[in-house]
Amino acid sequence: MRRNIFMTLCLAVLFNVIVVIAAIVMALYIFGDATDFIVTVQNTPPIAAIVAAGVIAVGGFVVNYILATTASRKITSNISQIDFTSPDKTDTFKELSTFVGNVAQQQSQMGEQFEVLALHSDTVRSILGNMQDGFIILDRFAAIFSINPKGQQFFNADASCIGKNINGISKDPVFLDKVKAALQGHGGQMYIEKEQLSYINFIPSPDRGIVILISDITEHQLTEKMRREFAANVSHELNSPLTMVAGFAELISKGQMNEDDTVHFASKIEAETKRMLGMIESIIHLAKLEEMDGPESFVRFDISRIAAEAVEDWVEVAEKSEIEISLSSSLCPIYGSRYLFYVLFNNLISNAVYYNKPRGTVKIAVSLKNEHAYINVADTGIGMTKEEQYRAFERFYRTEHSKNHDTDGVGLGLSIVKHIVRYHNGTINMESEPGAGTRIFIKIPQEP
Repeated sequence: MRRNIFMTLCLAVLFNVIVVIAAIVMALYIFGDATDFIVTVQNTPPIAAIVAAGVIAVGGFVVNYILATTASRKITSNISQIDFTSPDKTDTFKELSTFVGNVAQQQSQMGEQFEVLALHSDTVRSILGNMQDGFIILDRFAAIFSINPKGQQFFNADASCIGKNINGISKDPVFLDKVKAALQGHGGQMYIEKEQLSYINFIPSPDRGIVILISDITEHQLTEKMRREFAANVSHELNSPLTMVAGFAELISKGQMNEDDTVHFASKIEAETKRMLGMIESIIHLAKLEEMDGPESFVRFDISRIAAEAVEDWVEVAEKSEIEISLSSSLCPIYGSRYLFYVLFNNLISNAVYYNKPRGTVKIAVSLKNEHAYINVADTGIGMTKEEQYRAFERFYRTEHSKNHDTDGVGLGLSIVKHIVRYHNGTINMESEPGAGTRIFIKIPQEP
């Protein structure tokens, strides 16, 4: 190809030389000798000389243009056929081989970098898309540079908000003031309560933009509230019996009672002490259940046998209250904790007996169906309203009717039952009506 271009340029030079020589030869032929030619040229009008020179120049320009176009077309065609991915297989100018090799190397490096950037981009997009917190990036003009799905959900927006000012999706003046302060380099925090309570953190960025993190702390606040209520309830529930025990003990220690009164107060102290011990035992059960993170103590056993043991332990107490307990069961093998299921039946039966009516009934049914164990406990007791059912599984919760009922319960039984069922990956539901009793429905997989 280089030879072709060289030959084309040589032809152009040769053509120009030929034109000049031809002009000289023609002049000598016409005028005979150089003296006549010089005299003729001197006597020729200027316009004729200009026209002659123009004809020669135009002719030379046209021929040179054609030759140059042909040469450049060959060069362009050759370069366009270069394969930068395989420079060693490309037939091109030797002078361009180094350039082509460098371009191919840079192209390869850029391809690798683009692949890495694409992978990182997909990773970041996946992380942001699966974040539980809202994530927003604003540029220094408060325009939305990036926003993840949680951020869109919080502001009821969509991806079309990208590139628009933040005030297009939020009109909250406090929020916008925090954004303005963050753009000036001052971070801040705030709370917004909608359907849930959210904590928003404004983080200034070195390039004068800001990052906004939106965290849902509803569950955290609820947990903290339950913790405070739990501590208050424990203190309240222990304060009453301890005060009573302390008072009775003081009277006995002063020796100001006869023997019958001493026996009476001693029995009261014993009853209150047992009540406190029962409550402490229930609290320990709850603490252990919350700390469990795996079925370390699971074994294969028959739920119906555990139910029969629990019923047998409560028959005597039920008979004193003229309450009939019945158990309907069949073989029901399950993989779980024997101890926890005994605690479950013990709490369900105690509630059904304590909050029942004289000559009432407690019916317990245990069955196996579709690889699930079903436990149903129905009583004819005082029942609960819809509002009370929503809180029935809360710790220390007792209905107003149950508080006036002559029982020793402290409101932990159903909470313990709920935790045991969840620990075995089961579900628990309740149906109840005031004065018409309560029905508990539990479903637990055989292989939790």
